[in-house]
Amino acid sequence: MKEDVYERIQQLTQGRGADACIDAVGTEPETMASKDSVIDRIKVATFMGTDRPHVLRQAIQCCRNFGTVSIVGVYGGLLDNIPMGSAINRGLTFRMAQTPVQHYLPKLLQRIEKGEIDPSFVITHRATLEEGPDLYKTFRAKQDGCIKVVMKPFG
Repeated sequence: MKEDVYERIQQLTQGRGADACIDAVGTEPETMASKDSVIDRIKVATFMGTDRPHVLRQAIQCCRNFGTVSIVGVYGGLLDNIPMGSAINRGLTFRMAQTPVQHYLPKLLQRIEKGEIDPSFVITHRATLEEGPDLYKTFRAKQDGCIKVVMKPFG
């Protein structure tokens, strides 16, 4: 049985809500997660919308009064049905931007080379470039626990 995110957060915080919520997805990964995520998907499929902001709506809903909603997910267009009235009335702070990958990449690579960080735990599959298209289908279909793939140019 799947838990309702809002109900679980309310339970864990004695009804206060989370101090901060992060939308790191940029779209709902599961089309059938809720009624509004299904509607979002239909809008995108029929060119009536450009994004599926269910996760953002959920972050706004789950955040406590005067909490912070951070958005590092990627949205490409206009967002529909965002509860801005609720966010304003509850004094939420929004922090958002694309992740500054180019800024942090050299620092992270140095720490990996020194052995301070081991990112290998996220690698679930290894493949050659030729296997890439089929493995992408596996990733997209959320099959076989596929999260992160490392590809090598030659077998």
